[in-house]
Amino acid sequence: MSASPVPPVGPAPPAPPKALDGLKLVDLTTVVSGPYAASLLADLGADVIKVEPPGGDSARSYASTEPRYVLKGMTPHILTLQRNKRSVVINLRHDAGRETFYDLVRWADVVLDNYRPGVTERLRIDYPSLRAVNPRVIVCSITGYGLTGPARDRAALDACIQAYSGLMSITGEPEGDPLRAGALYSDLCSGMAGALGILAAVAARERTGAGQQVDISMLDVQLSMLSYTATMHLMSGLPAQRMGNEHALHAPYNAYRASDGWLFVAIVLNAHWPALVKALGAASYPPGLPALDGHLAYLRQERLTDRVQRLRERERINEALSALLATGPREGWVGLLSEAGVPAAPVNSVEEALTDPQVLSRGMIAEVAHPQGGTYRTPGNPIKLSGAGESAGAGADSFSPPPELGADTWGVLRDVLGYDASRIGALVASETVAGAGSSA
Repeated sequence: MSASPVPPVGPAPPAPPKALDGLKLVDLTTVVSGPYAASLLADLGADVIKVEPPGGDSARSYASTEPRYVLKGMTPHILTLQRNKRSVVINLRHDAGRETFYDLVRWADVVLDNYRPGVTERLRIDYPSLRAVNPRVIVCSITGYGLTGPARDRAALDACIQAYSGLMSITGEPEGDPLRAGALYSDLCSGMAGALGILAAVAARERTGAGQQVDISMLDVQLSMLSYTATMHLMSGLPAQRMGNEHALHAPYNAYRASDGWLFVAIVLNAHWPALVKALGAASYPPGLPALDGHLAYLRQERLTDRVQRLRERERINEALSALLATGPREGWVGLLSEAGVPAAPVNSVEEALTDPQVLSRGMIAEVAHPQGGTYRTPGNPIKLSGAGESAGAGADSFSPPPELGADTWGVLRDVLGYDASRIGALVASETVAGAGSSA
């Protein structure tokens, strides 16, 4: 029997369009809040050109005492937040650099910055200046305290905003010191709000034809994230309390130590309470521990089916749950409670979370090419759209490498702005622009 002919290999099918294909964004941002906003939009298909000063985004120099946190000269900030972008180096302090930037503004739909207030005015790249260049342009500024108000000129970092907003005062154990969230919560929430604000302004421009200023204050965002905690204080006048893992309105709501780790159990609906008690009653316990029967008998009391009563007896409930859950392994309890419909989860380490099957199944660990060769892994895109080719999962997203400093300067000036070689050469010679490829 002759072998079947091998069909010819044709070109790979084109990738499905992304949601924001055609949206053009100029990214002036640095470090975390602004780069995160731009990276979310870039992951969704926006064409993002990152404009960097001659020294580059300051996060490019964030080396550590741990050399493994830098890969082939790139820091974790750059590896995580600059994928799917192009980098050009423009000195905005030069008149010619500003004019080159204005040409990018004429091309762009959106300009994003996270400078301190006043910087864009001094550089003449503030919203009124850019609106004169392109009336349809949307300018989003992410600042610590906003573009208005008595605190607008204060320097701000993530932890400062967590402190100022009150978030730090309610984080930590009741008798302990105030704590910041482990991740850069204020920066990242503000980046997410920036991306949302940009998309709202884009939608408004579809109706009006005009651009506008999007003013994102990290403090405003953090106050918004306090949500009903702030409302409770405003209604009652009572101070918000630092409660550790506990919740002011629900019990049990805490982390409990199992025999080999920690798990979190959260009862919010009254319907979850009898399911928890039934599951605990059906579990197998080591022999010779008669006190456990007393804890189970206590939890079965009818009055505890009422949420408010559970709040009154929070400490006794915690005592019973701690004794019962300490007798078995974490995964066994999580499996038993989850099967019963009770909200419970392992208290994972970061390492455990990054290798969890659910996380991997959603494509939340992305493999990205490094511009110098090889690949690295980083968090994926959290926004899953069915129009991206799959309803969810690893195959729905695609990522281009984070650019080295100025890697696209020549190509952007030539292909996006239409500059000829002599004009680009003059800009390079005057140190108005720079970067790999500028002398190609």
